[in-house]
Amino acid sequence: MAKELILEIGTEEIPAGFLDYAVKDLESLCKKALQENSLAYESVECYGTPRRLALRVTGLPDKQEDRTEEAYGPPVKIAFDEDGNPTKPALGFAKAQGVDMKDVTTVTRDRGEFLAVKREIKGQKTDKILKDILPGLILSIPFRKSMKWGDGDITFVRPLRWILAIFGGKTINFNIENLKSSNKSYGHRFMSPKGFKVTDWNEYQEGLKSGYVQLDQISRREDIHQETAELADKIGGYIEKDDDLLETVSNLVEIPVVLKGDFEEDFLSLPKEVLISVMKNHQKYFPVFSKSRKDELLQHFIFVCGTPVKDTDVVSKGNERVIRARFTDARFFYDEDKSAPLMEKLEDLKGMVYLSEVGSYYDKTERLKTLANELGNKLGFDNNTIDIVRAAFLSKADLATQMVFEFPELQGIMGKYYAEISGETPEVALAIEEHYMPTGRDGDLPKSDYGSVLSIVDKIDNISSCFISGLIPTGTSDPYALRRQAIGILNIVLNKSYHLSLREFFKVGLQSIINQTGDKYRESLDDTLKNIMSFIIERFRNIMTTEGYAQDVVEAVVSVEFDDILDAKRKIEALTEFRKAADFETLGIAFKRVVNIVKDHTGNVIDDHLIETAEKELHSSFSNVRGKVEAKILEKNYSDSLLHMKELKDPVDTFFDNVMVMDEDPKIRENRLSMLAEIKNLFFKIADFSKLSV
Repeated sequence: MAKELILEIGTEEIPAGFLDYAVKDLESLCKKALQENSLAYESVECYGTPRRLALRVTGLPDKQEDRTEEAYGPPVKIAFDEDGNPTKPALGFAKAQGVDMKDVTTVTRDRGEFLAVKREIKGQKTDKILKDILPGLILSIPFRKSMKWGDGDITFVRPLRWILAIFGGKTINFNIENLKSSNKSYGHRFMSPKGFKVTDWNEYQEGLKSGYVQLDQISRREDIHQETAELADKIGGYIEKDDDLLETVSNLVEIPVVLKGDFEEDFLSLPKEVLISVMKNHQKYFPVFSKSRKDELLQHFIFVCGTPVKDTDVVSKGNERVIRARFTDARFFYDEDKSAPLMEKLEDLKGMVYLSEVGSYYDKTERLKTLANELGNKLGFDNNTIDIVRAAFLSKADLATQMVFEFPELQGIMGKYYAEISGETPEVALAIEEHYMPTGRDGDLPKSDYGSVLSIVDKIDNISSCFISGLIPTGTSDPYALRRQAIGILNIVLNKSYHLSLREFFKVGLQSIINQTGDKYRESLDDTLKNIMSFIIERFRNIMTTEGYAQDVVEAVVSVEFDDILDAKRKIEALTEFRKAADFETLGIAFKRVVNIVKDHTGNVIDDHLIETAEKELHSSFSNVRGKVEAKILEKNYSDSLLHMKELKDPVDTFFDNVMVMDEDPKIRENRLSMLAEIKNLFFKIADFSKLSV
């Protein structure tokens, strides 16, 4: 008869950012444990609130099925001597299995006959197995941070307060230190603190419902989304989509109560990003935007209370007092910061350490000016480069303002406002704001060229500074978000279609650091640059394969040359299309034959007098094709370059069919290898065809 398991882990409040991961991990760990213990089941469901993790497993049997286990020993041919007596390998196998030789049988397998021991294993009762595995299951849930409490030695995300463990209506008894499992659960901390008994899932759900607990986190999320949208609509506004905030809020409450608060209209004179940051990041409130005036805030906010109350006005007034105090502080910071031009903050950057190995934020600003000037000129901004350098000079000044000190997430944004107030041009102000973009892997990219250039050079300096200081990402550890910043550089360059040498500008970045810090890192410059380029290439590979390009095509291109990102992508696009040709397989084989036989041969000057009749066709074809290929490469027309290369397919095949490359005459052999090396070098201006699977 199929039975159900109910497990509830009662705790102090689990951090909102941990809850969804814990729910998923509990489900996967449970499935793994059941499989390892040969327990079939119909379904596994997991739920979570701030005070509990709940697990339901349906369709569990009363006991494991009886099963036969077979252990295999040595081959029969070495298990017995000529007289039929068991040899040492046979006796050793029997001893290891804890049986006499009379209990050892033989079985036929793919490779012949072997000794074997069969055991009939009687299935254990499910409740006994669960009693053994549930404590370990609970304590194996991984968390980014765990804690100890009281005098105990166990760790969990928060102190355990109760454990409900029911199988088939009966309690599974076990202890985790001094905490004993039972058949009792508890409702809302304040609304229904008394325990209630549970025998099945329906009774459990009803008890929670009457105890003011909405167990299903997805249902809570959907209710909050719907109720906040409806309340915003009633006051003439709407809520901007923010899945992270919605997830956080739904994981902070066991029963959502959606309410509205108001604030004074004069606070709307503050930059809206300040108000939004206070509401979202600090108070977990939902800002309300005007329907009639696009992107404008209304003087209202919506929040979610975790406890049903009779007088909601009292709760709203309390939250209004909190937000009023936060907004008042923000207004004070804003007024103080505006009292002096942004330029005056630069001196303060000298006392703010960026990285101990590479100096202060003022030192970083000086490096950004150098990089911005170089990149601006390289990309042809000419006279406008002076504005980009100006933006670089002011880009970190807002870090010394009171507003950014209090609200670090506003760096760059406040820099834009303070730059505008200080009389800087709109282009400079916008570049200051955009240079932190993108703020996530899939975040918005800078729209302006000034902002794009400044974002690239800032990220080049960040990566260069960390690599030269030995702060290189390892495994899953990337505390300075260097992977995200590398992806940001790549996406901006591709989005803006900038042709630039990454190697050149990372070298400028590293050299700028060395010029400031002395010769300390000069000897390691080449190695550091090599490591950075490998790091960037790996990110580029990931982007290309994520976009759907074949891994071998990407590798064929980047293994030959990777410097100009835009060029690399265009080569990948061209090679991807070229590969679709019906005759590509035979073409690819021909190209690979050239690459494989030449290997590392660098080539020498071809002696026309040593070219024999059999190879003249290839030499003539190559001489004709090379000019056309190189002309198209100069035009960045890689598709046509590949089409011209295709003309070499038949001459290459004919050459290999009729010519012995490794001739006995060393001069002829060298001449033939040199000709093939030139052909290979022509191929390599696009890709290493030997890396393509054909």
